[in-house]
Amino acid sequence: MKRAPLILILLLLIISCNDDDDVIEITSIRVNHYLDTGFITFFGNLGVINTIQEGNQIGQEEFLNSYSEIQGFEYELGFIHDLLVKKIQISDPPQDGSSIKLELLEVLSKQAAPLDTEFKIQLTLNTNEDTFLNWVIVDQENNFSLINSSISIECGSLCLELLTRINNQEQITGVFTHGENNTYILQNILDE
Repeated sequence: MKRAPLILILLLLIISCNDDDDVIEITSIRVNHYLDTGFITFFGNLGVINTIQEGNQIGQEEFLNSYSEIQGFEYELGFIHDLLVKKIQISDPPQDGSSIKLELLEVLSKQAAPLDTEFKIQLTLNTNEDTFLNWVIVDQENNFSLINSSISIECGSLCLELLTRINNQEQITGVFTHGENNTYILQNILDE
C-alpha cells in the first residue's frame, strides 16, 4: 500500500518534467486601458480583445491586438497594466488559437486612465458588398453592449443615430470615454 502514493508522486514528476512547451523569452508587456473589437478566433468570431505593446514598443502610440490570454493575469477595464510575462511556444497549439502562450510573472504597475481619456473602437465593418460585421448588440429594452463581452454602451442622445447607422449597415467607429461598471460612454460616431 505504501507504494501507491510513491508511484503517484513519481508519475506526477515525470508528467510535469515532460513539458513539450518551450520558453521563448521573458518580456515586458503593456496592456491598454480598454478592450478593442476584433476577431477573437482565427475563424472570425467577433468579440473584444486586449491591445498590447511589447518590449521596446512600450510608450509608443500604437497598440497591437493580442490573441493570447495571459495566464494568471486579471484584467481590469480602465487601467493600463505593465506586466512581466513569460512567452512559451506551444508544441501542439489549438487549431483556432495562438501558438504562443503568455504566463504572468509579475504585475509591474497598474495605473488608472483619466476618465476623460477618449479612445476609438470599430463598431461595424463592411469588408465587401456582401459582408457586414457588427460588434454592437441591442436588446429588447434598447440597451447597447459589445458582442461577447460584459461591456455596456451608454449612448445617450446618440442612441438613435447609432441604431440607424447599424441598420443601414454603415461602417462606423465610436469615440468613447470610460464610464462606471464596465461601461463605455459614446461621445461621437465617425465614418471610419
